[in-house]
Amino acid sequence: MASELKIAIPDEASTEITEMFISSAKKAFDALVQAQSYPPYMNQGQASDYLHVSVKTFKQLNIPVVSLDGISRYSKATLDQYCKENEI
Repeated sequence: MASELKIAIPDEASTEITEMFISSAKKAFDALVQAQSYPPYMNQGQASDYLHVSVKTFKQLNIPVVSLDGISRYSKATLDQYCKENEI
């Protein structure tokens, strides 16, 4: 037995809902583009930005680092793996 509920939404509210939806979709798209713009190996600042944490917090995470001729880099794959392993 299917029921149907019809709700009348004023034009002003409909416009506002549409604008909110478009804004949310744009933010999600921008976040996706930003995530894809990170290089495969990042310095500490880039890596902390990638994880959306402060550098101070990032240092406390003890994420494995790659050392290339004395220069520390964090693998994007390792950062993704760290997040996946620490999902709640």
